[in-house]
Amino acid sequence: MKKKWHYLSNQFNVATRNNYKKAVKLSTEHYDRLTAAMNEHPGDPDYADAYNRYKPIHEALMAAYQIWKSQGGMQKGDTLNLDQLLALLPGKVNKWDVKILNVHDKDSPRYMQLFPQAHKPFYKGSQESRINAVGQLSLTIGSEVALAAVKLLVDGANEELVAAKAGQTGAKEMKKEDSSEVEVARVQAMTAQYQNLGFFMFKFPDNPDKIEPLFDVETLTSSEQTIWKGTLDPGEKYPTLINTFADGDMMRLKSTGEGGVTAYLASTPGGTDSTGISAGSLLEKTFDVKDFGVTDYATHRYLTICNQSETLETSFLVELY
Repeated sequence: MKKKWHYLSNQFNVATRNNYKKAVKLSTEHYDRLTAAMNEHPGDPDYADAYNRYKPIHEALMAAYQIWKSQGGMQKGDTLNLDQLLALLPGKVNKWDVKILNVHDKDSPRYMQLFPQAHKPFYKGSQESRINAVGQLSLTIGSEVALAAVKLLVDGANEELVAAKAGQTGAKEMKKEDSSEVEVARVQAMTAQYQNLGFFMFKFPDNPDKIEPLFDVETLTSSEQTIWKGTLDPGEKYPTLINTFADGDMMRLKSTGEGGVTAYLASTPGGTDSTGISAGSLLEKTFDVKDFGVTDYATHRYLTICNQSETLETSFLVELY
């Protein structure tokens, strides 16, 4: 199979696939460098032409990226709302159970109808299965007059859970749509940079050293790792990565095992001297790194992931956006 001539491959597009943050960094640097070159060479219209062509494309990318990020924050809020409701569910079930026991003995057939698997369906399983368990309890209570007050409580909880789940799903769909918009803007911006590269190659065929300062070549050619995975022994504190972050950088933390995990942005490898960000067993959380509560990102560069359990092994996933 004939290999594609590498000059015909848009390196800007290739390097930023599935990495909006990198695309924004490349675009911002190119825009800023064009601005500086235009101001330094006011008598050369080529710099102004390149700047004027690129400016609206860069601004469109930045606008789409900010919307995409803000919807990510909305999704985070909706997810936390559902997680919080589900975390409260076992306590609510205990209260419903007490009221039901005032009417039906625990060994009675009717009680077994209401709780055939005891309380397990309300705190084990997926979000959907736990929500369905509440709805099923309401259906099983039915029109029994003696349990009418309990049914009101169950129905209220069910409505809250269904609404929270719908909000979460809607936010995810909205983010998916916004992701399509930022993807279009990414491709347009990276294509425009590729065009500007050709434009300046035409302008400086005998002096290519004048071209490189107009582009963020270091970022373009670097291979960025965005996902880290690991396994943690009980109580283990694992130094995961070193990076200089900034407010607005986003991170996804997920527990993929039986124990919950907590992340810290520390000043030393394996340290925990920041606000901890936690995700329960088999749950995930997307958040802004400013939630770590640190002010000096040059010092706090060490991401530590800790196993919350002292008895269970667990695993984790960290993704940078």
